[in-house]
Formats: sequence, structure tokens, C-alpha cells
Amino acid sequence: MSNRPKGIAELHERIPFLLAQLGSYVGEDFRDRLAPIGVEPRTYAVLLALAADDGQSQRQLSERLGIHRNAMVTVIDTLEDQGLAKRLPRPEDRRAVAVTLTDKAQRLLPSLDEHGRALEDKISAPLSSRERDTLRRLLQRVAAEAGLIPGVHPQLAATPADELDAETPRSGRKGYINR
Repeated sequence: MSNRPKGIAELHERIPFLLAQLGSYVGEDFRDRLAPIGVEPRTYAVLLALAADDGQSQRQLSERLGIHRNAMVTVIDTLEDQGLAKRLPRPEDRRAVAVTLTDKAQRLLPSLDEHGRALEDKISAPLSSRERDTLRRLLQRVAAEAGLIPGVHPQLAATPADELDAETPRSGRKGYINR
């Protein structure tokens, strides 16, 4: 007889529970994979956002990723301390800064991509290539129907940036990468 808990059969049939359980498992595994190289999921997201569009302002990154502006300052400080990003003044506005990737970050990006792909391979290992593609398309369809945009906090996606009150705390507005 196994000591492994049997679980609750009804929950095994509930898609929201399965997605939440799997999300928690994947999130923890992802944090564990990134820890040895000194990167957290939200710094990973900032690095990817900058890799796609280098030179964004902290505000742009904050709005795009759903990371509170105060937390974004800390994330960028951490990236600067690690030598992965730098703040450069914007010529058109001396009060604004552009966050840019360093050469060190550019060299680290392939390794980060490897970690992400390895986790995807691990989690989808029981699926055939065709099933994996089907799962991806179905999840993308469900996410699109829910109004989710990859890398954008769901509550921020529906709110124009100029309507966001910079002084209003976003408690309870945790994005996928706010851990």
C-alpha cells in the first residue's frame, strides 16, 4: 500500500483547480531553476521585455508587466547591481531614463531561454509533439478569451495606462511575475 495521498477525485475533474495546481508547481520549479544564476521570475520577465524592446522606461516596463512601479525600481536596482541592466538618460526628457541591457545580460539570455525551454519540455514530456501544439493553442485560446496578454497583468490589460492612478496601491493585483 502506498503512503502517497490519493487526492480528491472531484478536484481532478476541475479545470481551474488543475490549472492552479499546475501553475503553482511550474512557478516553483521555474524559481528553483533560475535561483542558481541569480535571476527571479520577475527579473527574467524584465530581461525578456528589454530583449524584445530595449530602452523602455521603468514606467513602460511596470505597465507592460504588471509590476508596481515601486517594485519595478527595486527590480531594476537589482539588475543594475548584477550588471545586467543600466539606466541611461533620455535625451528628449532629462527626468526619464531608458533601461537597457548590458553585454552581460545579452550573454545570459540564451541560458535563460534554455531554462525556460527545459521546463516546458519537462512539463509537456507526457505529450506527443502534436498534443503539445494542441495544448498550447487551446491555452492561448482560453487566455485570449479571458483577455489575457502574454506578459501583461490581466487587470492592467483592460485599463488604459493614462487611467492608472500612480498613487493608488495595486494591492491584490498580483501578476504572474509579482512573486
